[in-house]
Amino acid sequence: MNKQLRVTRLAGALALVLATSTPVFAQTTSAQMAGRVTSEQGEALAGAEVVIVHTPSGTTVRSTTDAEGRYTARGLRVGGPYTVTVLRPGFEPESTENVFLQLNEVTAVNVDLAAEATELEAVTVVGSAGTVFSPERMGASTQISRDQLDSFASIQRNLQDYARLDPRVSQTDKDRGEISVAGQNSRFNRITVDGVSISDTFGLEANNLPTQKQPISIDAIDAVQINISNVDVTQKGYTGANINAVTKSGTNEFSGSVYYVWRDDQLAGDRYNRTSDSFFAPPASEDETVGVTFGGPILKDRLFFFLSYEDYKSTRVGNTFVPLGGNGTEVFITQQDIDATRALAQSRYGIDIGTADAPTQAELSVEDVLLKFDWNINDFQRANLRYTKTEESNPIFPGSGTRALSLSSHWYTQEKTVESLVGQWYADWTDSFSTELRVSRSEYDSAPNNNSFLPAITVQFTGGTPPAGVLGGTRSLNFGTERSRHFNVLGTTSDEIFFAGNWFVGDHEIKAGFDWSNIDVYNAFLQDTRGNYTFACLTGCANSFESGRPTNYQVQVARPGLTLDDGVAQWELGNWGVFLQDTWAVNYNLSLQFGVRYDRTRMPESPLFNAAAAAAPGPIVNGRATGGFGLDNSATLDGKGLFQPRLGMNYTFDTERATQLRAGIGLFQGSAANVWLSNPYSNTGLATQVVGCGGTFAACSADGIFNPDPNNQNVSFPGSNPAANVDFLSPDLELPSVWKANLAFDHETPFWGAVFTAELLLTQTESGIYYRHLNLGEATRLGPDGRALFWNPAGYNANCWNANGTAVTSGACAGANSPRSRFQNNSAFNNVLVAENTTKGSGQNLTLSLSRARQDDPWSWSVAYNYSDADEVSPLTSSVGNSNWANRAVFNPNEEVVARSPYVVRDRFVATLGYRAFLFGDNATDFGLFYEGRKGKPYSWTFNNDANGDGILGNDLMYIPSAQGSGEVVFRGGAAEEAAFWQVVRDNGLDRFAGQVVGRNTEFSPWTNSFDIRVSQQLPGFMDGHKTEIVLDILNVGNLINKDWGRIDEIGFNGGTNVGGAQARSFVAYNGMDAQGRYVYSLLETENFTTRQNRGESQWAAQITLRYRF
Repeated sequence: MNKQLRVTRLAGALALVLATSTPVFAQTTSAQMAGRVTSEQGEALAGAEVVIVHTPSGTTVRSTTDAEGRYTARGLRVGGPYTVTVLRPGFEPESTENVFLQLNEVTAVNVDLAAEATELEAVTVVGSAGTVFSPERMGASTQISRDQLDSFASIQRNLQDYARLDPRVSQTDKDRGEISVAGQNSRFNRITVDGVSISDTFGLEANNLPTQKQPISIDAIDAVQINISNVDVTQKGYTGANINAVTKSGTNEFSGSVYYVWRDDQLAGDRYNRTSDSFFAPPASEDETVGVTFGGPILKDRLFFFLSYEDYKSTRVGNTFVPLGGNGTEVFITQQDIDATRALAQSRYGIDIGTADAPTQAELSVEDVLLKFDWNINDFQRANLRYTKTEESNPIFPGSGTRALSLSSHWYTQEKTVESLVGQWYADWTDSFSTELRVSRSEYDSAPNNNSFLPAITVQFTGGTPPAGVLGGTRSLNFGTERSRHFNVLGTTSDEIFFAGNWFVGDHEIKAGFDWSNIDVYNAFLQDTRGNYTFACLTGCANSFESGRPTNYQVQVARPGLTLDDGVAQWELGNWGVFLQDTWAVNYNLSLQFGVRYDRTRMPESPLFNAAAAAAPGPIVNGRATGGFGLDNSATLDGKGLFQPRLGMNYTFDTERATQLRAGIGLFQGSAANVWLSNPYSNTGLATQVVGCGGTFAACSADGIFNPDPNNQNVSFPGSNPAANVDFLSPDLELPSVWKANLAFDHETPFWGAVFTAELLLTQTESGIYYRHLNLGEATRLGPDGRALFWNPAGYNANCWNANGTAVTSGACAGANSPRSRFQNNSAFNNVLVAENTTKGSGQNLTLSLSRARQDDPWSWSVAYNYSDADEVSPLTSSVGNSNWANRAVFNPNEEVVARSPYVVRDRFVATLGYRAFLFGDNATDFGLFYEGRKGKPYSWTFNNDANGDGILGNDLMYIPSAQGSGEVVFRGGAAEEAAFWQVVRDNGLDRFAGQVVGRNTEFSPWTNSFDIRVSQQLPGFMDGHKTEIVLDILNVGNLINKDWGRIDEIGFNGGTNVGGAQARSFVAYNGMDAQGRYVYSLLETENFTTRQNRGESQWAAQITLRYRF
């Protein structure tokens, strides 16, 4: 379908919608109400009874005012409306209706009672209390109501899409669902629903979720709170932000919804080809969601239920790579080659290796269910119980590329299950003492469902002349079980207990309690346990597959006396937390909060102890290190503790319009991605070994080595004992922790009741993580710019380098690019990494906003600007220690140096506009617009290849000579190449670094603007009170108007052709050094920006929702 027809379909959907509208507190799941009862003369009234009724459910909570006239009620349902009635002998009763409460916020409802007069009736006040101005509001946070969830567009239907309403929260990678808060790593956020974490429990996913889709439907969410610097002592487990949501509950009325959500590639914009400056249609896709919600009473006013079910299916192109003559991206392997290989595998070995017939459409399926019960035990005790289960099935087609094809025996489906159960109990024991108890368990399981039970097998083809546009050279046909799925199972079990008591004593509210959490981890990731074979070409040369003699073979086996299970990372991480806090209402104007929290870590199991790695370093023998590294690889974080003081204040000014000054400061301990803590259990260098032939082993010299039985692999290869990988946790390592301080001013302006806010947020790292490579060896030279260089003599020889930056590796240049030959590298070990502690890193964040909530008219709006900058030692982009070490741009590879965080969005404008009207009858018409304009992500300028000899390509920061013609650098292409080099330098503003090394992340990708809209219209349902809704979401509307608008152009991860270096860009390759010790440069084509469009982030996209409410 062409673009015109796609736009026609969108226009039809939009017309369908428009045509019908023509004529602060813990990570808990509840809200709190508090206030003061006084006489008309302002005198405190003790002993007044306060009756709080949640109108939809009849839930009733009673409280009695103390000597200061104060009352409080905790554990209340979010939302409303509530009716608050105050009774006291000698005074007229007074009721306040239509009070709405927000998640984890204290809503103040103050009441003045008039003296009793027999001729007067009870007074009713109609109003809604707000939470922007509240004595208990101190830190930095944002509330998102159900009304806002319904008003703004979200094609992904997840909390991250709505978190961006906070100006400090940026979607730094829409493809992966990554969000950053004030420049912090996305893995340092915590997502909780009903007080229980739904974050990725192992830390593999950038979106912080364990599944591709949010485990709990957005239709089941009632309210959301984004805590960034909430100084309440119950806040824990994050140094970025806590996205805290609460699910819906049943009421006294049966109600629910049935909905269908749909989009496909015809409701999406054309992709952009930067090379040809042209556009092409997006790949075929279709997303469908079917869901239902239903809730109501089991016993009126007492027991309620709520059910949510959702089934999501996403269909995408399965495998675009095909044999010659196929419909897709052709690979220089013929169908005849595949047929011959299949026939040989069947006749010679009796195995079925499958076909290349990948499904044209691969379906990701996610199904989730939620069941919740709420029980009003009596007027003083409430409880709830919630169960959820999510199952995901995701087909994966690895092993294909421009020079590779995989067969169906190589494919697999990743199966995931997430299941949780949480129970909560609220009790008001007296008018001044209440408690909250929460207990939960969550289980996560992930395992591949492989299409075969075979070794991993590759047959290579060489020779021949490919057709035009198809790559030649060596081609690979991959079949059998994919090597990383041979022994790959991940499971976690998480248990949590939370208990807190609140005691009101005069002007003080004392909070005390504890929380306990424990996670059991089982991570099996052992490659090649079924064997991994590579065979030379099937035709045109000796048929090594038929003879069973591979060119390369390896298998991972247990070391003597151990089993493969000893190579599984099985460990436990626990935490005990205790807290104490005093919130003091000093007077009407001033509230102070003092608190302290203490957390203690448990890691009772230790990795297998590697005595050789723990030994002291030995003497240098023949230029190589011996001995160990002097660290205990079995050390963990067990017993580490941290005191976290916190202080908050709120001052309310005596002004005509509401005005407050609020501030907070405190230490927050977060959590490291569990995969980082798991690496020492996986990489002990003891449990397993890899044996084999070919490659780094001795040549495979015999026929018949191949065995198709994965349980009977050949392990008889003497002398094949490769160097070990070992990971350490430094004795000084702590869980991440950050000091946060905020200072904010809120003022209700005289313009339409809009509220102006200015807020400053500062962060300072108390404990951070970065990685050092202990087996790097010693530097053999210092470069002319002062950096440490690790090359062997061949690596410094300019004659050992090609103009494209690759090394010549034959003759006198052998080993030029081999990190295994580094000086004083310990040949008994390979990658040896230690996770170190750092106290370096900080952030500055300023937000200015003006917002107006919907009042008596249809309009609501907001506009905000956020400035953010943050620096850190390591971006921690990976799950693997070696990658975390390699994937940052550096001057020296093991340096503990801060630089701008790659997660920073330095300048960001956000605006929203909401409109709701009833244009005919009681059928609502809604329009919501979200605008974001932001500076692009930071990036670095680096050498294109390995400039310092540490074995990592593309992560060495570029050196700019002091001036053209200075002679500080030699250019391989002479004066003409030097002139071209300086032209690139000037064009990109790099001349400001003349005579220096360009700093990490000093540059920014281009600015981007985007507009998202939601239009919804209600229609009458089949019965009274029922409604039909038609909703149209359009993301990036500007791109629909003009294809060049709304595009996200940036330097992607790894900088295009680079292997390391995170977000890096280059135009220069290291080409050795001359006799005077000067760098030799080779000029390459300047790496350009890439357009983010894997999932259409740079294009418009539309989604249609049909919903029936009853």
